[in-house]
Amino acid sequence: MAERRRSGPGKVGEESSPRAASPARRGRRPERASGSASDRATDRAGLEAVLAERTREVEEKSAALEAARNELRHLMDNLDKIVRQRGRALVESEAELRRKNAELARLNRMKGEFVSIAAHELRTPLTSIIGYLDLMAEARFGPLPPGLLRPLESVRRNAHRLMRLVDEMLDASRIEAGRVTVKPIDCDLVDIVRGVVDDLTPLAATKGHSVTTEFSDTPLIRADPDKILQVAWNLLTNAIRYTPEGGTIVATVDRAPRERYAGSWARLRVRDNGIGIPPDLRDRIFEPFSDAHTAKHHTSSGPDSAGLGLYIARGLVDLHGGIISVDSEEGVYTEFTVLLPLARS
Repeated sequence: MAERRRSGPGKVGEESSPRAASPARRGRRPERASGSASDRATDRAGLEAVLAERTREVEEKSAALEAARNELRHLMDNLDKIVRQRGRALVESEAELRRKNAELARLNRMKGEFVSIAAHELRTPLTSIIGYLDLMAEARFGPLPPGLLRPLESVRRNAHRLMRLVDEMLDASRIEAGRVTVKPIDCDLVDIVRGVVDDLTPLAATKGHSVTTEFSDTPLIRADPDKILQVAWNLLTNAIRYTPEGGTIVATVDRAPRERYAGSWARLRVRDNGIGIPPDLRDRIFEPFSDAHTAKHHTSSGPDSAGLGLYIARGLVDLHGGIISVDSEEGVYTEFTVLLPLARS
């Protein structure tokens, strides 16, 4: 019992030792609390620094964005001013262009009227002059002295040439004014071309030209024969004019191949081995008063031109709903192609 009692206090002592240690442990707790507060202060300072840095970056980017926005606004204002200026300039240019177009149209009408009036005024006395010259050449007023025969023939030839030029001017003015009347009928393109070749063969012979024809598979066309005759005449005289002496001219009439041309067409081709047409002038040869070659290629014996023959040919072909084109190699050949609508079966 005594031992138990002694041990008892010992247990009590043992049990009390932790109680004695508790004040020490309670003394360490304030140290941990103090450390946590320091850490939180440090973290807070770091966060505030990061926040300040981010705030500064945001302010800088906001300032840069505002500057960019101001610059964009300035550019937009300038762009609006430029657009308004360009718009006003465009309106003014359009108004000026319309005014000039109206003036050009007026001048073009005046030119057409002048050409028409001048041609009519020239044609009337020319008809009388040519009539009397023809009568004199036929000795209707009696025999002429031998010394006058050659000069008379020269005057007569040039009078006929002048009449052809006047007729071309009249035809061109009618086409330009839309006063040409087409009376289409079913006609034979071969007969038309054959007649033109027969009429021009003597003229071609004066230059030693060989004029041949090639006809194959040629149905009737729906056209005004007088107008198509003029087209063929202009193309053949053009070939005679620009082909050197001893040249070859071929007039071909056939049915246009469907694999090359859409639709049903009769085709007329006039090909020569003359001086050809420079590439930069091929688009201009169908314009009025144009000539692809200089005056050195004209001769007093050949058919003269005012630069209207091809213009008239194109105008007449267009009135028939046809197509005219040219292919050429300078110094080698020139070939004009005309497509005309076939007559209905």
